[in-house]
Amino acid sequence: MSGLSRRQFLKGTLFTAAAAGAAHRIWAEEAPAILSTKSPNSKINTACIAVGGRGGAHVGPAASQNLVAICDVDEGRLNKCGEGHPNARKFTDYRKMFDEMGKAIDAVFIATPDHNHAAASMLAITSGKACYTEKPLTWSIQEARALAEAAAKYKVATQMGNQGHANQGNRRIVEWIRDGAIGEVKEVHSWTNRPVWPQGISERPASKPVPAGLDWESWIGPAPFRDYHDGLHGFAWRGWFDFGCGAIGDMGCHTWDNVFWSMQPDYPDYVELLEINGSGGKETFAKQTKFKWVFPAKDKRPGFTAYWYSGGMKPEIPEELATDPTRTQNGKKAEMPGTGNLYIGTKGKLLVQGDYGDSPRLIPEKFMQEYGEATKGKTSPNKIEPSPGHHEEFLQAARGEKPWNFPKSNFADYAGPITEVMLLGAIVEKIGQVGFKLECDAKARKIKTKEALAYYGREYRKGWKL
Repeated sequence: MSGLSRRQFLKGTLFTAAAAGAAHRIWAEEAPAILSTKSPNSKINTACIAVGGRGGAHVGPAASQNLVAICDVDEGRLNKCGEGHPNARKFTDYRKMFDEMGKAIDAVFIATPDHNHAAASMLAITSGKACYTEKPLTWSIQEARALAEAAAKYKVATQMGNQGHANQGNRRIVEWIRDGAIGEVKEVHSWTNRPVWPQGISERPASKPVPAGLDWESWIGPAPFRDYHDGLHGFAWRGWFDFGCGAIGDMGCHTWDNVFWSMQPDYPDYVELLEINGSGGKETFAKQTKFKWVFPAKDKRPGFTAYWYSGGMKPEIPEELATDPTRTQNGKKAEMPGTGNLYIGTKGKLLVQGDYGDSPRLIPEKFMQEYGEATKGKTSPNKIEPSPGHHEEFLQAARGEKPWNFPKSNFADYAGPITEVMLLGAIVEKIGQVGFKLECDAKARKIKTKEALAYYGREYRKGWKL
């Protein structure tokens, strides 16, 4: 193991400025960020919790520093990763990793299934470690708020893994909406092709022996214990209530990112389930759902309604797209993108293709061209500076080169709040009754509907804590 251990519970120069262009602050007050006593350009010691699947995408950024520890419940994945990083100590239980190597670790990358995100992240934050956690930030609203509050209290660098937040497309959308390019936004429609994993499962598969090399106790983590069965370890856990957050959890932090960023909605007045197909009963999300958040006016922004569609459902194609001669071929109408967003304003519409703010265009194309000519050579007061890269934002703050809240999707300012609002939608999907309304106190950011409060959080299994 490398001997370059550094303390991440940082000391030194103080900063009082919030990160430029940060979306909005909910819990975290303007507070000093703390830098390391060592050179901010020196490498830090990193660890990865989960190194297979999505976790594999973080091994490279972690290894650009000093990768000193790797953790995965699957020994096959763990050993394969270890072959490329022989100096990193290996663990199957992240609690043991923190116990044995906490003083040697400065920053952690977490990409476990959703139900383990919060427990692992809280261990990192309260130990003074910088923490990068995959989306959705947490499995429950209770966990999201706890992590946001902890990040603000301990002032460590944090970043959620909604990588599109660093894309220029998303930043351009925020700029256009705040500039009033389409007037006052009345509706936003967001849709995804997820789930691409099994959902709508009416009966739990039969129990099986735990496969060799799988630390099942650590995989289950703080969730209620169950015997091993098919359709969990690997990728299919996302559809199960106890472990995943369904399509809204998987893609909401991506597809809905530009909506939350541009509109800054906080809590809705209510969330209503409009349609559900292929119900999963009491244990899994349905195959298709549609719901809406109804948000109140805020500051000078009028109230608006945001719709979410999953399982391939889409909103109706707007006339501006259907009849746009630049998008039609051989007399056929244009089609809606497979995933994306549609903003409907008082002066026009904005179409976003894809899940990551890709290719935003005002529609019809003539509107886009006219807007381009009108703003040519002008700099918007709402322009957001380009990102150095989603991982790099985090690493710059973790190394002490930038303030703790420099990452745009840090837990306190952004990741916690967007996760809470998304998971309100997951709750109405779990309840599964068309027409069900989850009512909120938008100003206090509280759930008012008693039936929904049961899904706010849960008691952790013995041996695990938040």
